[in-house]
Amino acid sequence: MTLDVTVQRGNISSINIVQHFCSPIGRKAERIVERIIAEQSLSIDAVSGATASSKAILKAVEDALR
Repeated sequence: MTLDVTVQRGNISSINIVQHFCSPIGRKAERIVERIIAEQSLSIDAVSGATASSKAILKAVEDALR
């Protein structure tokens, strides 16, 4: 998983998924980035049916913010 996370004025302003190696079902998890930005939080429920990919995206964002 490779992400490009942009932070402006202390807020996550964008998350671009550069690479995501997963099944077509796992691609459903990519919509979680919109929720991360809207809620400005990583405490978000995984996308049903794409739990592993959701957790991978959340972890990648967490790592990018460090």
